[in-house]
Amino acid sequence: MRLKVKGELVRDTGFRLRADLDMDLDGVAALVGASGSGKSTLLRVVAGFEPGATVTVEVDGETWQGASANLASHRRPVGTVFQEARLFPHLDARGNLTFAAHAKRSGVRLGFDEVVDFLDLEPLLGQYPRELSGGQRQRVALGRTLLSPAKLWLFDEPMSALDSPSRREIAPYLTRLCRRHDVPIIYVSHTLPEVLTMADQVMVAVDGAVSRVDSVGEFSTSFTTPSLGDEAGAVVSCRFKAFDPRYRLSELAFGPSSLFVRGDLSSAGPRILLHIPARDVSLATTPIDRLSILNRVDGIVDAIKDQGDSALARVRCGDQFLLARVTRRSVDELGLVAGIGVQALIKSVAVRTSAP
Repeated sequence: MRLKVKGELVRDTGFRLRADLDMDLDGVAALVGASGSGKSTLLRVVAGFEPGATVTVEVDGETWQGASANLASHRRPVGTVFQEARLFPHLDARGNLTFAAHAKRSGVRLGFDEVVDFLDLEPLLGQYPRELSGGQRQRVALGRTLLSPAKLWLFDEPMSALDSPSRREIAPYLTRLCRRHDVPIIYVSHTLPEVLTMADQVMVAVDGAVSRVDSVGEFSTSFTTPSLGDEAGAVVSCRFKAFDPRYRLSELAFGPSSLFVRGDLSSAGPRILLHIPARDVSLATTPIDRLSILNRVDGIVDAIKDQGDSALARVRCGDQFLLARVTRRSVDELGLVAGIGVQALIKSVAVRTSAP
């Protein structure tokens, strides 16, 4: 899907949204930025909730909004979840869900039982919004959106009211739905781990301007990315090479090197994304042999970012980067500076997903 959003929206408060996007949506595109930077407003524009905005919205060559057309919001094939659940108070949960399923617009339509089962909505179907907790209302709102036919899903922090176990369970479900049904997602999030585990692309909103688009790999290792704290980590792209049945390890090509991951990933697709937390990467300035850590990759320090008690080292490995969390003492004792050769010792990796 090709998405173009260009133009401005000006509020009476003085806020100004300036959009200049022309991008292929394939998979999950995260939209990040500080509060008040224009993330939710951009979603409202795409959804058709800002008909007075002097903005052009084109999807796959079809003009949804512009000088010559303004498609009403209920006719745009998008499913939306905003931070507030916005359920119909006079309908119980079942009524809210079935109302969405009766929408007449075109798009992918998921099965009622599938959505109810996965989101564990069965016990809630007879209850009204006032009887539900915040997390329960948000799950019903997410289910309503998934049941409404759509060609594009717009999610504005849809899991902010959910507990951590629920978020960890639902996030991969959403990415699988996105791949299986070929419905892209624009996903607003303030949570770096959520972005790194879900996104294929990242859009950045700064003071109302939305124009920058990075791959998740570029975003994850950019020192301009906000909040690269303890949760910092690199998302890298690999290719399956072989599976060793004796040790139950898959060998993945990572540039000129190999990484070893537990399990058989032979059917995971042509491109496999790994999430490698910076805290799980150590650096050595001389090669180390006979070590229990299997994943050892040669690289060159690209940059060092001082973060108070520690530092973040960005290491170039072929045409991709890793991040390593090191102490300031290690920086001094190893003489870590840009341009020095190192061996990255990777203690753990997480298979994120197969990429689109």
